Amino acid sequence: MEQADLVIVGGGAAGLMAACAAARILKKPGAVLVLEGNQKLGRKLLATGNGRCNLTNLAASPAHYHGDVSAAEPLLAAYTPDAVRGVFRDLGLVTKPDGEGRVYPRSGQAAAVLAALRGCAEAYGVSCRIGAPVTGIRKTKRGFLLSGAEGDTVEAAACILACGGAASPKHSCGDGYALAKSLGHTVTQLYPALTQLICAGKTAKSIAGVRCAARAALLADGKEIHAESGDVQFTDTGLSGICIFGLSIYAAEYFARGSIGGRAYKGLSVALDCLPEWSFSEVSAYLLEMRTAYPERMAGDLLAGVLNLRVGYALVQAAGIDPAQAAKFVAPGQLQKLAALVKAWRFTITGTKGFQDAQITAGGVPLREVDGWTMRSRKVENLYIAGEMLNVHGDCGGYNLHFAWATGLAAGSAAAEAIRRKGEKR
Repeated sequence: MEQADLVIVGGGAAGLMAACAAARILKKPGAVLVLEGNQKLGRKLLATGNGRCNLTNLAASPAHYHGDVSAAEPLLAAYTPDAVRGVFRDLGLVTKPDGEGRVYPRSGQAAAVLAALRGCAEAYGVSCRIGAPVTGIRKTKRGFLLSGAEGDTVEAAACILACGGAASPKHSCGDGYALAKSLGHTVTQLYPALTQLICAGKTAKSIAGVRCAARAALLADGKEIHAESGDVQFTDTGLSGICIFGLSIYAAEYFARGSIGGRAYKGLSVALDCLPEWSFSEVSAYLLEMRTAYPERMAGDLLAGVLNLRVGYALVQAAGIDPAQAAKFVAPGQLQKLAALVKAWRFTITGTKGFQDAQITAGGVPLREVDGWTMRSRKVENLYIAGEMLNVHGDCGGYNLHFAWATGLAAGSAAAEAIRRKGEKR
C-alpha cells in the first residue's frame, strides 16, 4: 500500500494548482501525490482557448458566475485576477490581457501554462501518476483509503477531490461526483453549459460554417433575458460562437429545469441583430438606396455590401423574397420586412448540445457543504473539493479557469497547513 500526506484526485487545472500550493508549504518530496485517470496531465487545460489558454479575465467577479455565487464571493475577493496572474508570474509565466480583458500566456500557448504548473510540481517533489483512475474512496482513522481500477490502494492523511466535471468526457470523466457522494456529499442537478444551441428549421443549416458579427439576444417568451455581441457561427444544428455560449448558460438552465432564475417560461428563441451599429431606419434606407441604384441586381445581393454574402442571401430568403429576381421587383413592404429581419432575425431554440460538446458543467457539490475560504468539507474531516466539481460555473472568457485556480490555491494551501500543524503537534 502506497502512502502520502496529501492525495489530489485529478491532474487538471484545479488539481495541479492545488498540488503546487500544497507542495510549496510542505516542502517534502513525495508528500503530495496527484492521481490522474487520463494518460496525460492537464488534457482539458491544453484545449482551452483554442490552444491558447484563456486563464483568467480582468473582470472576474461574482457578476460573471452562476450557481452558489454568494457563497463564493469571499474566495473571489481573495483571489483576484491580479493575484492569479501574480501566482503564475512566480511560476515564471508571463501573462498578457487582450482588449476585452481575457488573459493569456504571453507565448499564446496553453502548453506553457501546463509546463509552468508541472515545473513547480516537480521542483517541490510532487509525485504525479497518470492513467490512475480512482474508483473508490473511504474514510479511515488515518485519513483516506483510495482504491484504483487495478486493485491498487493509496492511503493519505488528507484528500482533495479536483476531478473535473461531466463536460467534454474525452478530457474529464466526471467520476468525482460519485466519490463525493460516497463520502456523504450531495450533488445538485448537472447539465451542460457553454455549448451550442440547437434551432428548429433548416435556416442555420443552409449556411452552416458561416460566421457573422452580431448582437445575439436570448428571448424567453419574447422577453430578452441576456444578450452578448460577437461572432455567431451557423452550424448544421443551430448556432455557435462565443456570444452564443454566453446565452447557452441561461438556455441550458431552462432546458434542465424549465425555468431561468427560478421563473418558468414556455419557450426560447434567439434574435440576431446582424447590423447592431445601424438603426432600423438606416437599414431600411440602405436597402432602398441599393434597389434604386442597382435595379437589375439580383435581390439576393441587396445586403452584399454590408453582410457576408451567404448570410445576406439567407436573410432575403427568410423575408420571403425570391433572391433570383431583379431588385426593382422587390416591393417596399418586402424591403421593410427584410430590414426588420436584419435587426431581429429570430431562431426558435429547441435545446442545447450535450456534455460531449459542452465546455463546462453546471451544478455540482453545493458550496454550503464546504468552507468558503478553504474548500474544506463540512461533512468529512481532511477532505477538500475544488474546481468544476463545485456548484459554481462562470461565463465564457476565462472565468471558469479563474475559479479553478482560486479553489485549487485555497484547497492546496489549507490542506498543507492542516497537515503541517498536525505534524508540529507530534
